[in-house]
Amino acid sequence: MVDNSERSIALVVEDDPWIRLLLRDLLTDEGYAVLEASNGSAALRLAQRQPPALVLLDLVLPEQSGLELLTELKSTHATAHVPVIAVSARTDLLTRAAEHADAVVAKPIDIEELLAKISAARRRSCPGAYVPKSIASARLCQHAANRGGVQKRTISAPP
Repeated sequence: MVDNSERSIALVVEDDPWIRLLLRDLLTDEGYAVLEASNGSAALRLAQRQPPALVLLDLVLPEQSGLELLTELKSTHATAHVPVIAVSARTDLLTRAAEHADAVVAKPIDIEELLAKISAARRRSCPGAYVPKSIASARLCQHAANRGGVQKRTISAPP
């Protein structure tokens, strides 16, 4: 069992189980303890119970839109300070999310771009805090390549 007491917590909110798995593996390899949610209500419960150090938020979710969840996270006292990186294949949603999100990333997700935005968002939100180094793992890339999800170091849904 891994001791998560010294690790920063990241919350991955993604309804696609494949992309959620890849993001979890990437963040775990980067030193984060990862919580996962497949919809907005589950994400909000997790974030309120244990505020994360970072949220990766898909903008197209069942039940509640990612934009609504983003607004709620940023207007709730317990989570307003938490950096949120919005992710979507829809550029119209990314444009709207940029108003409240700390960063936006288009799908398919470029791993290097995502890691750079995670590091930058964490440095801005907690200047003196420990920010895991970006060391995009070969294991993740191999894991995803075996399933057809990584092309040129990107994360995307399988065909």
